[in-house]
Amino acid sequence: MMAQWNPLHDLMSLQERMNQLFEDASQRRASGRDPQMGSPHGIQDVEASEEVEETDWYPAADIYEDAGEYTVAVDLPGIDRAVLDIGVDDNRLTIRGKRVTPDKAQHRVECPRGSFLRTFSVPASVDQKDIRADYKDGVLQVHLPKHPGEKAQRIEIKVS
Repeated sequence: MMAQWNPLHDLMSLQERMNQLFEDASQRRASGRDPQMGSPHGIQDVEASEEVEETDWYPAADIYEDAGEYTVAVDLPGIDRAVLDIGVDDNRLTIRGKRVTPDKAQHRVECPRGSFLRTFSVPASVDQKDIRADYKDGVLQVHLPKHPGEKAQRIEIKVS
């Protein structure tokens, strides 16, 4: 008996491979290997290869800076706040947690499951005692305020 060709199966297989390619590219970009990631003096993503702990996936993160603080925004839709662990130790911001698989029959799984970990270096200009976090609409925002006296200095360069 000859197996029947199923074009839908081939399309789904192609989509899964494309999703994996995009996920790999996103992880490379998020790990700081992208030249557009910004200043080397601000908050930096710690390379995944430096991590001792194994993780199943890496959530996407954006880093913003204004005059008063840095903000790390991490996309964590569907993650229960109770499983999030956020901490700063040795000038490293660590965000970890776990997305569990629902106890139901699964017909399609596109969202990553299992444990995740993101680690960022924290510059000395951050006032670590006033760090705060908000979790709303599936986005975790960690606010890292700068020390009040830390302002950018203007240096005059004399041209002769």
